[in-house]
Amino acid sequence: MTPSRDTPSPRRRPRYRSAPTSSRTFVLGMCMAVGGIAGSIRGVMEGARFLETAALLGLGLLGVLLTVVWILNHSSKR
Repeated sequence: MTPSRDTPSPRRRPRYRSAPTSSRTFVLGMCMAVGGIAGSIRGVMEGARFLETAALLGLGLLGVLLTVVWILNHSSKR
């Protein structure tokens, strides 16, 4: 019978469990950012309701956040 090892197995764990790793996440974030911010600007120019404009701006900010998190996660891997 062989003795058990005292050291844990060397597994690489991601920095964050729910960190976006796929390049599709980056593309989705960019599309959300551009579409949301441009849509909110257009809504302000055309006089849309506040809730519609705020929702589009929120979508754009969520896309920016998703893209920045993906870039930071990708740069920490290299």
